[in-house]
Amino acid sequence: MEKFDEFKAALEDGIKDLAKKTTQDFADQAIDDGKVFLKDTENDLKRWTKLLASGDLTEDDFKWLVQSKKDVAEMVALKQKGLGLAKIDSFRRGLLDLVVNTAFDVFLA
Repeated sequence: MEKFDEFKAALEDGIKDLAKKTTQDFADQAIDDGKVFLKDTENDLKRWTKLLASGDLTEDDFKWLVQSKKDVAEMVALKQKGLGLAKIDSFRRGLLDLVVNTAFDVFLA
């Protein structure tokens, strides 16, 4: 399995766990929103993780780049279901942290 495929699979599993922990009854919508975020940022993540793995991008720079995609994580399904903004923001922050931590585990281990 290619490293990026391993990264993506780990993220998909992590999103499921994160959704259950942070959004309880809205886990399905959170999972959908997480998958949309991954799809929308996939090209950037491929490029950034390649640079991270080669040492051409520092951990801090990678984290900053991922955090800069916060606005891409719109969480449309969660908003449509009426989940509170605090819970949505908690899931969004968790999602961005998950991306960063998973990348470090897969590409720097």
